[in-house]
Amino acid sequence: MATQPTTKVTEEEYLRLERAAEYKSEFVGGEIFAMSGGSLRHSRLGVRWATQLENKLAYGPCSVYSSDAKVRTPSSGSYVYPDVSVVCGEAATYAGSDDILTNPTLVVEVLSPSTSNYDRGKKFELYREIPSLKEYVLVHSDAVHVEHFARQPDSSWIFREYVGGDSVVMLASIDCSVKLQTVYAKLLD
Repeated sequence: MATQPTTKVTEEEYLRLERAAEYKSEFVGGEIFAMSGGSLRHSRLGVRWATQLENKLAYGPCSVYSSDAKVRTPSSGSYVYPDVSVVCGEAATYAGSDDILTNPTLVVEVLSPSTSNYDRGKKFELYREIPSLKEYVLVHSDAVHVEHFARQPDSSWIFREYVGGDSVVMLASIDCSVKLQTVYAKLLD
């Protein structure tokens, strides 16, 4: 059985195509991957996390970005779309663009059945290339459950797990906490 060769594109080609596209795609290893739509619960959880973070950080040095903000990784030159990202200090952008962040401090991904393995595996590997990234948060959409990874001074990562509505996720890099009861309210009834 013959297989079709994979056509690779350059970063420049990806960016040209992406800026003209009607839908979002990620760019990893020279390949373009269309992003599928998420569930309503997935969407609400992303909005809730962004809202909670924005409400707590609005008057400080950090800024919250939605899933429309593309992030570039420095080593592999990949482009991904986090569900929520936070930049502390001035936002650094790639090559003078106004749509590509390079310095997130915190990234939140809402898990779905189709992206869970990617978000935990390859996508987390890509995010770890970013020196400014201090915390990575994985939000389950089918249970009150959050996985939290925090970069240590030696570049290792510590894992913490939060389960249940009484849990409070402590985000040290942005000096903020998020109550799971608040972000999951009425979503899993």
